[in-house]
Amino acid sequence: MPERGSEKNDGTAVLLGELQAALWLSESLILALLEANLLDTDTILEAIDIVIAAKKTKAGEDPEQVRAAVTRLATISASIAAAKTSANSVEVKQSAKPRPKPST
Repeated sequence: MPERGSEKNDGTAVLLGELQAALWLSESLILALLEANLLDTDTILEAIDIVIAAKKTKAGEDPEQVRAAVTRLATISASIAAAKTSANSVEVKQSAKPRPKPST
């Protein structure tokens, strides 16, 4: 017969796995919206900053959970900002390429 502690650990592992999958999906959807030019990066980064500020000021939450959530949100924000920087770099390189000379 399984121990009660292992049932709790299994439930926690499942919950953490579901939360991690939800975060990855959210980040992927945000990046897809950015790629499709449906949202701009600054708007997304501002929204994430608002969520971080709200999470930090919400009363009565476990400080460790708040810290973990804020850390993950900051990681997502950095990922999106890096994607913006990378996209801008590619655009600059593409526009800097010399045009082929017309044949005579």
